[in-house]
Amino acid sequence: MDTPQAIDWEQQEFTEVRPGIFGSTIHTPQLTATLYRYGAGTSWEEHQHSQDQITQVLEGTIDFVVDGESVRLTAGQLATLPGGTPHSASVPTDGPAVTINVYTYREGPPSA
Repeated sequence: MDTPQAIDWEQQEFTEVRPGIFGSTIHTPQLTATLYRYGAGTSWEEHQHSQDQITQVLEGTIDFVVDGESVRLTAGQLATLPGGTPHSASVPTDGPAVTINVYTYREGPPSA
């Protein structure tokens, strides 16, 4: 994408990226944004990537483990993760969650 666009997430295709976690991704030359819809009780294993990441919780609750420390984020809160930071995420069993993740490009698009 090289021109401005208005994106309606409801019109985007979502793919199951982990069991019970669905994502839709938009790329620009400098950024990647992914909207994730997490089912209750779902999780994303620990991983890291070279890109900086910002995760904004739009709905529900996400329990992050960031560089070995637990952080609970609720709707309206966000986390900033420098590239190379190990992290994982899980959603409590009492409800789904929705996040928007924005990544910088450093060495290509993020893998997770």
